[in-house]
Formats: sequence, structure tokens, C-alpha cells
Amino acid sequence: MVLAFGALMVILGLLSGGVLTAAALGATALQPGWTAWLAYPGLILLGYGLFVIPANAGPIHLLTKGSGALCLMLGMVAIAVLVLRSLGILVFEGGTFTLWWVFGCSLVLGPLGWLGSRVPKQGA
Repeated sequence: MVLAFGALMVILGLLSGGVLTAAALGATALQPGWTAWLAYPGLILLGYGLFVIPANAGPIHLLTKGSGALCLMLGMVAIAVLVLRSLGILVFEGGTFTLWWVFGCSLVLGPLGWLGSRVPKQGA
């Protein structure tokens, strides 16, 4: 049950990060609130703690790396958009703070996903 809850936290955290990024680009009509801002890093960290670290199964390691990769992809999209906007290649309304938030959180969450799969397990 704890593993299922942890997996749900990771999924909801990734969804929050995706919606934050899409909303910052104007690609969606959704307007994420402060919960999404906290959920992107917070739920993923909680999920890593409940889902990743205690798990000993091989498939869990793949899911851990996958979630880390998705976080890194969100970060790559965010920084690419920021650079393209600063060069005048991409133009959209609104500020860039949300994209900087997603990028910054992704710099921490992505590598944690990869490293979390390497945490030595008890009895291993």
C-alpha cells in the first residue's frame, strides 16, 4: 500500500510540473494554483521516499529512472523555452518565473530519480 501511495505521489507531482510548464507557455487553459507549485517538487520527493527507497524490485528501479528522466525532460523544455524566448525566437505572454521554478526543481528531482535507484537496500 505504501508503494502504491508513493507511486501516486510521483505521478501527481509529474502532472503538476507538466501543467505548470504548459500553462506558462499558454498551451493550456488550465490555471494551476499554489498547490501545483508545491506539488511539483514536494510530491515527487515524498513519492521517492515512499516508493523508491524502500523498494527492492528491479521494475521499481526502472520506474525510478523513468520518473527522474521525466523530471529532466520537463527541465529541458523549461530552459529551452527560456533561452528561445530570450533570443526573441519564441514569443508568449506572461512571465518566466514558472519556467525557472520548473527548471530549478528539475535540476534536483531528475538526478535524485536516477540516484534513488542506486540506493543500497537493506539485506542486499
